[in-house]
Amino acid sequence: MKEINRNKTIGFIGAGNLGRHAIEKLADEFPLLVNDPFEDQRVIDLGAKYTEIDDLVDRSEIIFLTIKPNKIEEISNQLKNLLSNQLIISFIAGLKFNKLKTLLEGHENIIRAMPTLGISSGSSPIAIYTDLNIDKNHALDVLNILGRCLKIEEEQFDAFTSIFGAGPAFISHLSNILSKIAKEHGFIDPEPWIRDILEGTSYIHKSIESNKFEDIMEMVASKGGVTEAALNKINTEGIEKIWEEAINDAILKSKALGD
Repeated sequence: MKEINRNKTIGFIGAGNLGRHAIEKLADEFPLLVNDPFEDQRVIDLGAKYTEIDDLVDRSEIIFLTIKPNKIEEISNQLKNLLSNQLIISFIAGLKFNKLKTLLEGHENIIRAMPTLGISSGSSPIAIYTDLNIDKNHALDVLNILGRCLKIEEEQFDAFTSIFGAGPAFISHLSNILSKIAKEHGFIDPEPWIRDILEGTSYIHKSIESNKFEDIMEMVASKGGVTEAALNKINTEGIEKIWEEAINDAILKSKALGD
């Protein structure tokens, strides 16, 4: 497989939430082409150009698949007769590596990957699986712009998707609860403050020698203080068990979608 040339074009098939966030991060690095039934002005404003799928394939060296799982057969039927040596990076949840290879009639240059919406800032964990020797080409150069890449076994993808891929929703769920409680206590627009808390907490984790989550909790929850009282209540009410059951249900759902 040839090395990726930073002067070459990258294509996106699908420009929904995930695709748009990746486009946002890569727009300053590469010329971008997009194929999607609906043109999004935000994507156009980033400098990406919408085009037909055959033109996108012909002009792109890397093609990101950022479509919903129910669209893969339709798209693969178009792609399989157009591909030559392009690198396909699939962000499609639940779609197994060999299934995609079969749908593309044996196309060899494929990476299965799963990020979070944090790719727009380059701060997403990205799980990858492939049978390519990607250490010998520049595929990781592109993915590393979007986040921190981690090679995992394919059977770990369902857990990765349900824990890390869904992570922004889980953290936003807690943040939304904090926002609602704050409003009940008279704070009219608490969301900007909560975003500051998230950013500040992230900074603490990155800046101290020991960056374990338990260390931060102990740092904030002084003995006999209000934080400790709240955490004790949360723990005794069985919230941890609820989260474990919820995420395990999500893992089972992910596995079902991939079967």
